[in-house]
Amino acid sequence: MPDTTTTPVPAPATATGPADSAGSGRARTTAAPPARSAAGRHERERGHRNEVVVAGRVTAEPYVRELASGDRLTTWRISISRAPAQQRPNQSADPITCVSFQEAIEERTREWRLGDVVQVSGALRRRFWRSPKGSASVVEIEARAVRRISRRPGSTAAEPAH
Repeated sequence: MPDTTTTPVPAPATATGPADSAGSGRARTTAAPPARSAAGRHERERGHRNEVVVAGRVTAEPYVRELASGDRLTTWRISISRAPAQQRPNQSADPITCVSFQEAIEERTREWRLGDVVQVSGALRRRFWRSPKGSASVVEIEARAVRRISRRPGSTAAEPAH
């Protein structure tokens, strides 16, 4: 007795020829489109967003290191001045570490010097690792776009790299 949950259908058309219009007698099931994860829908529905744009003074010049994976990671730090009303005793600015895996950003940051004012757009990332003292973590900005707003006072474009 035939299975009543499947229906014989013609073979699908291919790039090399038409479908079997006589029907092959084979049962075919159609795959549903991939479902979105419930977590992904939930985050979008709730307005979750991880985008930051900051501007500050370069306090640690960009440096590049090659990871064991072969990826190149560019790292630099900027200091973002707080508005006077938001300043705390001994805390007039926030130091922020920025990173990027993008070659274009590595090239663009190559000319940055201490004191240059730059803008960084990206997302906050929290990174974890184990140290001799136990687990540690840091929050960084993973940059997707950067630009220099101004050079530090008294600097010239022809300054040698440090």
